[in-house]
Amino acid sequence: MVIPTVHFRSEYSEIPLRIAKGHFATSHSHINYFIDMTYTKHRLAEARQAARELAIKYRSSEIVDTILCLDGTEVLGACLAEELIEEGIRNENEHNTLYVVTPEITTGNLQIFRENIAHLIRSRHVLILAASVTTGGAVQEALAAVRYYGGIPVGICSIFSCLDSCGDFPVTTLFHAKVLGDYRSVPAAQCPLCKEGVKLDALVNSYGISSFL
Repeated sequence: MVIPTVHFRSEYSEIPLRIAKGHFATSHSHINYFIDMTYTKHRLAEARQAARELAIKYRSSEIVDTILCLDGTEVLGACLAEELIEEGIRNENEHNTLYVVTPEITTGNLQIFRENIAHLIRSRHVLILAASVTTGGAVQEALAAVRYYGGIPVGICSIFSCLDSCGDFPVTTLFHAKVLGDYRSVPAAQCPLCKEGVKLDALVNSYGISSFL
């Protein structure tokens, strides 16, 4: 079974948000909307447009040296790096450019950086880019990893967010959950759909969706 998605376009963004309403499980919670970010993350033209909107909104730091990409946002991260340079965001890197990196995730969900990448975090001003910030768990882990490796977190950006802030940083996002009106993310034990006996439609994570037949 394929969950059909519809295009939602808010007054705040030119980027379409592809959504499907139902009953979905993530590793941290149950949600009533699946947000399909495939094209925003992987289609170059759309990633460029999304990066342009994020760069215009992002004003939280005077310095960004490295963009740390979560949830498969490397294409968007590269586009955002170009846009931030165009917007005049300063960096302290030797060649007046930004680094775009992604963490390695261990089996225990720890975010680590090998020696050849760690120096792009150490003593750098790091902007964290996520596809979505729902519970904030992955972003909190990223903040902890950046600090552990000696980096300086300077902000959080995302395509979609339920939170206004995370880890003492405001979340700069293209879409806030409030634009959907009834978006809900709750712990599995407190899920009202489960209590009503509504079966799960699919499992979702940063890679996408796996529907139940």
